[in-house]
Amino acid sequence: MYKITEEQRANNLYSKWLAFIVLVVISLSVLIDTMGGSDVWWSLYLIPCVLYVWLFIRHTLMSRSHLGAKIVVHLLGLSGMLFWINVVVGTNYWSTGYVIPFLVMTATLLITVICSTRKMRWREFAGYLLTLILLGFIPLLLYTVGMSHVLWTAVGSALYALLTFGGMWLLADKGFRKEMKRRLHF
Repeated sequence: MYKITEEQRANNLYSKWLAFIVLVVISLSVLIDTMGGSDVWWSLYLIPCVLYVWLFIRHTLMSRSHLGAKIVVHLLGLSGMLFWINVVVGTNYWSTGYVIPFLVMTATLLITVICSTRKMRWREFAGYLLTLILLGFIPLLLYTVGMSHVLWTAVGSALYALLTFGGMWLLADKGFRKEMKRRLHF
């Protein structure tokens, strides 16, 4: 029979309190923004930041998730927050042009460094690294559909993804190549 430990109960309680606090902060900011009658909706800038702080606390500090999953989730959360703010501001897509491509490259580099410092534990991080390699092509896609106006960062992100995959293929052991063939079905 499965028993819930005191630590799991406390973690669950903290998680519920954190979600409640986030809900209160967002609700109050929208209420104050609505009642204030200002021309600028500052709560639209605050909401993604509060949600990202919730994600940071919940998924990094309170979770026992794999380090690779934490990095990927933070990349997606931070990219989403910055994109949301970029859309609300209404500027020329600075987040998709510069920030998101460099975030993808940084996350990929971080996992690569972690793999190489942990005695080539490529297999443990392979799925996360492959996910980041695929995400490395997203800036190029954003440029293609007109949501980014900076080609060199998009191409740089895609090239870095390809170089990382090539480096993994060449430097990893035979077991890793076998694992990649199994995952990629070729």
